[in-house]
Amino acid sequence: MDDDPRPRQRPNRDQFNQEAGYDSDEGMNGEGQAGSRADEQMAKKLVRYAISCEYSRTPIRRDGIKERVLGDQGRSFRRVFALAQEQLKHIWGMELRELPVREKMSLQEKRQAMRTNSQPKIGSGAYILTSTLPNAYRGASILTPSRITGADDEATYVAFYTLVVSLIWLNGGELSDQKLKRYLLRLNADQNVSSEKTEVTLKKTERHGYVIKKVERPPLGQDGDQTITWHVGSRAKEEIGLDGVMGMVREVYGGSDDDLEKKLKASLGIKETGNARENPDEGQASGKR
Repeated sequence: MDDDPRPRQRPNRDQFNQEAGYDSDEGMNGEGQAGSRADEQMAKKLVRYAISCEYSRTPIRRDGIKERVLGDQGRSFRRVFALAQEQLKHIWGMELRELPVREKMSLQEKRQAMRTNSQPKIGSGAYILTSTLPNAYRGASILTPSRITGADDEATYVAFYTLVVSLIWLNGGELSDQKLKRYLLRLNADQNVSSEKTEVTLKKTERHGYVIKKVERPPLGQDGDQTITWHVGSRAKEEIGLDGVMGMVREVYGGSDDDLEKKLKASLGIKETGNARENPDEGQASGKR
């Protein structure tokens, strides 16, 4: 029988850890390593998800990442996204870039935004994969067209949507449906593009985010025809950009001279200020694919 009447103190956590043969720091390190491994696995899963989306030109949305990759670990988005970016850059030569927010184009949309006094969105929450390779490794002999749908069909599709986007940009960012059809008629592309109908290809470019088709109907009770205009889509702004449009025009005209450059910059709304070039889409990269 113990003569000491004082109650025994329960051993604290440090004493228990020492008696068990390890200290608390080792336990915490183990938990940290487990969390780090989980983030690495989710980052690899995000890379696979991003590449699979890009093959079909499907925007990689933040909600899709949370649903398909993170699951119940939604709070890990920033950590996993940063790790995936590192893997994409160092292994694949690519990176995820956020698409610009869709602009209010029609007068009705602008009035609605003013009435609701809504704050402009900072980010679109949608991403695409773009190349981080140096320009020397982006030549056509290295970055060949994808073979998923066939190299010839893919090359034709890239040329078609680059042409349409360039025509829209050269017309001040807005092109009427009648004018687009006249351009395609001159190029003998008004009926078919490769093995499919031109209308089908235009719908595909719209679905992939290269162009936006805007249909405006007359107000109720008023007579008139609907107006159809074409605008540059968010993917085209990131993937092609103004530099891509200028490159295509120079290629078509077989080079460049001062007169061509002046007309080109005037059509695209580019202003020269000293040695720097100002343009309405400054900061957007081009020729990513």
